[in-house]
Amino acid sequence: MENNIQDEAITNFNKLSNLTIVIEEAPQTNDDGVLTLKYANRAYSLPFLYLPNLTFAKTLDLEQDVIEKKELLLLTDYLPKKLKTYLRSKNISYLDRAGNTFITNDEGLFIYLETNTAKRPKPSSNRAFSKSGLKVLFQILVDEKVVNMPYREIGKRASVSIDTVGKVLKELLRDQYLIRVNESEYQLQHKERLLQEWVTIFNRVLRPKLKQQSFDLRMETLRELANKAQSQSVSGELGGELLSNYLIAEHAIIYTSASFVEVAKTLNLLPSRNGKVKMVEQFWHQKPKEADGVTVHPILVYADLLSNPTARNLETAKIVYNKYVKDHL
Repeated sequence: MENNIQDEAITNFNKLSNLTIVIEEAPQTNDDGVLTLKYANRAYSLPFLYLPNLTFAKTLDLEQDVIEKKELLLLTDYLPKKLKTYLRSKNISYLDRAGNTFITNDEGLFIYLETNTAKRPKPSSNRAFSKSGLKVLFQILVDEKVVNMPYREIGKRASVSIDTVGKVLKELLRDQYLIRVNESEYQLQHKERLLQEWVTIFNRVLRPKLKQQSFDLRMETLRELANKAQSQSVSGELGGELLSNYLIAEHAIIYTSASFVEVAKTLNLLPSRNGKVKMVEQFWHQKPKEADGVTVHPILVYADLLSNPTARNLETAKIVYNKYVKDHL
């Protein structure tokens, strides 16, 4: 499958550009190979990394290495429009399966192709990444001890059925995210990979299906809004500001299981189609405590920041990940 995608990418590029790229092996480097590009009677060598299902989360994880190695090209199956824009803003070269291309280097090489024919891969049919399964995975990522709790307790925390819990854990075992330690105990592994899969599919599958409504502030600032918000409810840019002290938030997300109307009254908000505050249905069972803090779990703040990938949000997401999420995994 990997070779098929690489071959298709190169074939489509050659066809669309009337140039020639060939692929070579790179056994003595940390890269996956080298593309040789013939252009204007010259040959350019472009080391590349093959990264299927490239997302903002994965890009942030490797960005510094890519930027330091300026001529490194990212080869992937599909790139969302916003991610292509972001990569170009960082002068990071890429090539996808459809032939969409951005290549630049210090020798003056510049190629930009936009085909508008790329198709997003179909969502995984894995039950663990279904709407209900994502709720279970969130509980596991927040506290890996959850995998050894009774199904009834996991279902209560995630607000899903016992049957869903069983199917999710079974598929995590099949995909080797879980391993059996003994007859009654499991251990979570590949947590970083599981997190990045969850973030990407949460924003594509679960988040859009949650009940949500936009509101505007009457008089208060977003910071003042945080002082009134319920424990473990603030996310998005405001959550990122509170956790990082880097971003100056322009928007906020408030998760709640209560009536939006009642919460809006408490927070002094007015309904507004393009308001700065988005209220979103809480997808987990929770009894807030005074000591819990006002933000939701940093994993969810991280995911919400990546759903609106402005440059500042991406920088903030990286800070939140390094400060709160990385060591948690």
